[in-house]
Amino acid sequence: MTDRIKQPRDNFRWAAVAFGVGFIIHGLDHLRRGMSALPMFIMVGGSVQAVFVVVAVVMALTRRPGAPLAAVMVGFGSAVVFTYAHLLPTVWPGYQDSFISPPHINVTWFSWLSAVAEIGTGI
Repeated sequence: MTDRIKQPRDNFRWAAVAFGVGFIIHGLDHLRRGMSALPMFIMVGGSVQAVFVVVAVVMALTRRPGAPLAAVMVGFGSAVVFTYAHLLPTVWPGYQDSFISPPHINVTWFSWLSAVAEIGTGI
C-alpha cells in the first residue's frame, strides 16, 4: 500500500531532476554558441529563470507543500517562453534568439536537442 503512495512522489522528484538537467543542457548550449550570439534581454531572462528553476527543483526534492504549484508555474512558464524565444520566427529581435530566423548564430542539432529537451521536461 505504501508503494502506491510513494511512487507519485518519486515520479514528481524525477521529473524535477529531468527538468533541471534539461535546463543545464540548454545553458551549456548557450555557452557553446557564445554569449555574443544572445540579446542582452535573453541573458538577463535566462539568469532570472535559473533562480526560479533552482528554487522549484529544490522545493520538489525537499518535498515542500508548494512544490507542485511551483513546478507547474516554472515548468509551463519556461516551456512557453522557450517556445517563443527559440522555435518561432523572430518578431521582436531584442527579445528572441530564434533558431529558424536569421541570424541563428552557431545553431546546431545540439541547440535544437537542448531547447526541445527543456521544453519537453518543462511540460
